[in-house]
Amino acid sequence: MSSTRNTAFRPAQVRRRLETFSLRWQARFDTKQIDQALPWVVAVLLGGLLAGLSLARTRQLDAGLGLSSHLQGLWLIREGLEPLSSLAGHNLLWEQGAFILYPIALLTALFPDQPTLLSLQAAALGLAVVPLWRLTRDVGRLKTGGATAVTLAYCIYPAVHALNLSDFHPEALAVPAIFAAILWALKQHWKLFYAMALVVVICRSDLAFALAGFGLLVSAQGERRRGVLIAAVAAGYGILALTVIQPRFNAGNFPHTEAFSDFGHNNPGSVLWGFVSAPHQVLADAFSQANFEMVVFLLAPVMLLPLVAPRYVLPVLPLLAVYLVADVEEGQLAEASQTVPIIPFVFAATVFALARSGRVLVERVNVDRRLLTALVLTASLFFLRDAPSSLYERPWDWGRQETLDIARRDAANMIPDNAAVRASESILPLLSDRARLYELQPLTNPNAAAVAAAPQVEWIIFDAASVNQWSPLDIENFDLDLRRSGFDRIEVTTQQTNNSIRLYRLQNVTHS
Repeated sequence: MSSTRNTAFRPAQVRRRLETFSLRWQARFDTKQIDQALPWVVAVLLGGLLAGLSLARTRQLDAGLGLSSHLQGLWLIREGLEPLSSLAGHNLLWEQGAFILYPIALLTALFPDQPTLLSLQAAALGLAVVPLWRLTRDVGRLKTGGATAVTLAYCIYPAVHALNLSDFHPEALAVPAIFAAILWALKQHWKLFYAMALVVVICRSDLAFALAGFGLLVSAQGERRRGVLIAAVAAGYGILALTVIQPRFNAGNFPHTEAFSDFGHNNPGSVLWGFVSAPHQVLADAFSQANFEMVVFLLAPVMLLPLVAPRYVLPVLPLLAVYLVADVEEGQLAEASQTVPIIPFVFAATVFALARSGRVLVERVNVDRRLLTALVLTASLFFLRDAPSSLYERPWDWGRQETLDIARRDAANMIPDNAAVRASESILPLLSDRARLYELQPLTNPNAAAVAAAPQVEWIIFDAASVNQWSPLDIENFDLDLRRSGFDRIEVTTQQTNNSIRLYRLQNVTHS
């Protein structure tokens, strides 16, 4: 009889012991020294991991046009010129008003530009751990277990890894600043908030609209006059940037004409009228299957917890809706920059959702460890499924240079520094330190591709891997058409590339 009673009570005893063990270790980690040091340690480790992944990807020449155009723009700034990128086809400041490119150019003047740029982006994404941790501890009042679970969820959040591997975006540098702005505002340290808000808007001008929405949240939480002021100033800057500042860098043209061409042309007023006059089209675009998958991509890894504290997500929803309606290139990496304003608000809402679900023990909120375990496991599952650096992508194999990669570098090294060049996308980052650099478009028709490649340049580098749809005969036709256009084929020093890399020089142009 007694043995039966002891067996019946055994599960309860195990649970109590686990609870005691968990609380004991949380108490040890709740010391001031660990609380201050741990987020910085995690930030350094995460930043280093992200930097290693992005540098390995670019070492095997998998980077795209976004990195190349920014490298070229930074080189132009260092040369005392405007960042008028021939790759992008316009001044880089026209796109998003990213004035942070100028201080970044100072860094790339001191250190190698490509590693510096990618490491800076990775470091910013890692640094976001610090204000996130302080948000969980100082505002959400979570115990160490809850703060650790949220931090781990951020470290393996698929959107963070997609942003890290999507070439380079100046707005990625705003992620820790948005986290810090939310933190300082909720702690009512307004001078620090204003400093972080300034960093945010010089990374990307339309992030001002996310700050405007956050100002309304501040107003709703009791700081009415200050919140309205923040909303008014932020929205005012966003409108000024879109209608005055950015257009001056491209002959007065509205910067997002192509993205909203279905609604209007040439000016924001036309686009706005298009939204108002065709609400059915706006709704159809916003609720498309691709956009639904994007919303799931953002919310599912954190167990939809932001829906429990929706007021912390509402400030960014109007900007998210505009992003979803915009006609941009689809794909996880192509759309990564659009997640920048969403990431901090998703995790802020997650923090307060956990705080609401827990119970206060002395000064801290204790969240059920089963919920925290489920959060970490869910984040891990979606990391494995959706992150571009998932284990299924075998990131430990990245960074290996094959014969083809060496041939690409050899071909790039054979071109003079001041020459005008057109090259396949994979080779562009190797040639960015020049004013006249153009992409060799992978058109379906090889004859049309040869005709489009010849003007404006003296050198052409063709990478057959960029046109998988071409047959060997198509490649030979492209080669013949270029020769007829006045180009000579130059032998690349690296052998055994099966003619995958072809280098052409305009006749009567010297090699020096």
